Amino acid sequence: MSTRYPHFVLAILLLVHIFNFIDRQVLTILLEPIKAEFGASDTAMGFLSGFAFAVLYATMGVPVARLADNWSRTRVLAAGAFIWSAMTTLCGMAASFWQLALCRLGVGVGEAGGTPPSHALIAAYFPVEKRSSAMAVYASGSQFGVLIGLFGGALIAEAYGWRAVFFAFGIPGMLLGLLVLATIREPAQRPTPSGQSMWQDVQHLWRVQSLVALAVAAGLTALAGYGMGAWFPSFLIRVHGMSLSEAGLVLGLVGTLGALIGGISGGVICDRLAARDARWQLRFPAIGAASSVLFLGLFLTWPESQFWMLGDFHVPVASVFLFLGSVVSALWVGPTYAAVQALTPEHLRAQASAMLLLLLNLIGMGLGPLLVGVLSDLLHDELAQQSVRYAMVISLVTVVGGAFVYWRASSDYAQALARLR
Repeated sequence: MSTRYPHFVLAILLLVHIFNFIDRQVLTILLEPIKAEFGASDTAMGFLSGFAFAVLYATMGVPVARLADNWSRTRVLAAGAFIWSAMTTLCGMAASFWQLALCRLGVGVGEAGGTPPSHALIAAYFPVEKRSSAMAVYASGSQFGVLIGLFGGALIAEAYGWRAVFFAFGIPGMLLGLLVLATIREPAQRPTPSGQSMWQDVQHLWRVQSLVALAVAAGLTALAGYGMGAWFPSFLIRVHGMSLSEAGLVLGLVGTLGALIGGISGGVICDRLAARDARWQLRFPAIGAASSVLFLGLFLTWPESQFWMLGDFHVPVASVFLFLGSVVSALWVGPTYAAVQALTPEHLRAQASAMLLLLLNLIGMGLGPLLVGVLSDLLHDELAQQSVRYAMVISLVTVVGGAFVYWRASSDYAQALARLR
């Protein structure tokens, strides 16, 4: 059991991460029916899907992670899963746009206790030479979550209405929090707390230049990723004329399959490359991010008149580029998370993960969907339903910046790692 237990822990953490992303991303497939019911603008819906969640998710991350480092990573994770699932359930009861926004704030508070404790547990149970692979497996939960949330959410919404989607995914998540508490135990050797204040710990982490560079690179890369991810369903519905369930199926199957392949294989490949030259820990994500600009740009601009008919179901030819873009855009995730843990002493690992997520989510999740929504509204008078397409194309510029920072930071990362060893 001692050799199998780390993989059991990883499996439970993967399941938690799946529900984490279902509850986080399911709103994207529901943007159109919610917008119609509440009469909201694209800017308001961009705020709801991004900033309303990210503002507390990001800012609560560091204090919650400190609690995990100094008290119990397992208990913080279990409590977080229960809270975000309960708030997701309450989203289905919202009677107005602002009630729904408040519930989304609550989801963000709960999910602040999800990823940082999980990263710290993985780092404790897996040696450094296997962490990119383990982190990539964990990160694949986001893709399973998107698949289930988009396709499953679309089917439930079309059959029972958008409110039923929140009930269907929120209630099981509360039970999952209890499962975490019952099955995952703290590592046998707990790190000794630093004895410093939270602000002193944050200052210590902020002085690690490679760690800051990683956070900036991931944030710039995720800005377009989260922005496009939130608006892909609306893009397929408005521009390609697809139904809610058709958009959910294409994004869920094509996009998720590509991201799963890229995420898991990227972690394995990066472990092997970085074993020979540590600079590949960041250069590999740089290559993936830069390649995604090409493929996702083609997906967004490919003519909507070109599609294949599969019975009554039409599949845009552009889906080919969605698949390729999803593969390469997922290459940065596992290596980035593993690099942060490698740079950080054990007693600060959850807090380091939270600091990464602070920038990643404030820049990416907070501003990404909002930026696309604002650009879409600004372009609407000239481009009508096409405005969301070109708003997402413009947002891809930030990924170029992320790839540049990853590549430039690779040498500093290798030198910092050598000093730690």
